[in-house]
Amino acid sequence: MPYLTLKVVHLVALALTFMGLAGALASNAVSPGPSLTRRVFAISHGLGLVLLLISGFFLLIQLGIGKNLPGWVWGKVIIWLLAGASATLVRRFARFQVPMLVYLAVLVGLGAWLALYKPF
Repeated sequence: MPYLTLKVVHLVALALTFMGLAGALASNAVSPGPSLTRRVFAISHGLGLVLLLISGFFLLIQLGIGKNLPGWVWGKVIIWLLAGASATLVRRFARFQVPMLVYLAVLVGLGAWLALYKPF
């Protein structure tokens, strides 16, 4: 698959992941119980996470990064794990909406910084 196509898939997966989290946060604020809307956001989050992981590793292959992963890749893997765990945080700490949104924005910003600058 071409590099730019993989990047587009990766960015769409990023959007799915964090739109799912933000939607779940908003849905939880409106009605705390289980709902079809929350299920749709959870599916969006999960599908985005899977696509992020797959497209991310295909992008690494395109960049020629094989066995020894640099530090910035490990940082992005940790961000991916935190994004996955964020679904639980959103559900359990719905009363902290603004701090959760800031936390999610920091995750996205940190991931972008690691991807663009590759500091280590």
